[in-house]
Amino acid sequence: MKTSRTTIALCSLAMTTAAWLGIAPAAHAQKFPTQPIKLIVGASPGGTTDALARELAEDMSKSLGQPVIIDNKPGAGGNIAADFVARAPADGHTLLVAFTSHTMNAALFKKLPYDPVKDFTPISLIGKVASVLVARPDLPAKDLKELLAAAKQKDGYSFAIGGTGSSLQMDTAEFRSTSKLPGVDIPYKGSSPALVDVMSGQVDLMFAPIGGARTLLDSGKVKAYAVTSAKRLASMPDVPAVSEVVPSFTTNYGWFGVLGPARLPAEVTARLNEVVVKAIQSPRIKTRLAVDGSAPSGTTPTEFRDFLIGDVKQWAEQAKLAKIEPQ
Repeated sequence: MKTSRTTIALCSLAMTTAAWLGIAPAAHAQKFPTQPIKLIVGASPGGTTDALARELAEDMSKSLGQPVIIDNKPGAGGNIAADFVARAPADGHTLLVAFTSHTMNAALFKKLPYDPVKDFTPISLIGKVASVLVARPDLPAKDLKELLAAAKQKDGYSFAIGGTGSSLQMDTAEFRSTSKLPGVDIPYKGSSPALVDVMSGQVDLMFAPIGGARTLLDSGKVKAYAVTSAKRLASMPDVPAVSEVVPSFTTNYGWFGVLGPARLPAEVTARLNEVVVKAIQSPRIKTRLAVDGSAPSGTTPTEFRDFLIGDVKQWAEQAKLAKIEPQ
């Protein structure tokens, strides 16, 4: 039986289409990236997040074969940067180096221009960052147990709050609630001026970023009582976790991670995840994270999404505890 030219043509078209469909995702992944990648950072140059982003950009550029450029867009607690990325083309060339405020802001603002989970494609968590409870150097208590016991003999302690609406304020509220520690909170515009007053003895205590307090701790200008991580940190083995003394204290973390706009192609997401996870295992970035009391926490996109969902819920609960009203 003879085969018609029409049948042959249709079969050829079907085979070509099938082959094209089969290689299209692979071809797309091989083409990515086709231009420089922007890492949007919702913080000013020179800070902890910016420094980490620059280390990350250098390693990502080597793996991807394209420049990875830092674009700082500080302001509104990271909202400006996050909104910019949420509106960017979903092609993987514009990414957000997000930090704790990304999930916390849902509890601090009545209306955000984006959803912190639905409007983003999770790439990977970079690391979780604990804070440390520090005190003026002449505070008599030798450890956390003694500190809590001494508080019962007086009217409590003064706590410097290194930024209203920050994770440090959340840490303070939960610690004072779970430990039943009396005292007064003194708000500051940031952790640096708060640390200055603790160091000089103007304020008794504060929860501080480990990276920001490291030099003062090493020089003995402030003393450490506890960290907010689930267990002791390798970089501070003599400092207990708060939960060792106050079991009802919920482990609190700051964090860093990489997000893209919603609906990134799966193959692009997978490639970016591979590159980011590889980068954060580099000795240079491990050292950077260790300074801040952290360690690499590379995750799958799904694991990071689950983390974001849980973190939004936790900060909402913490905001209620701290009696912070959305603005």
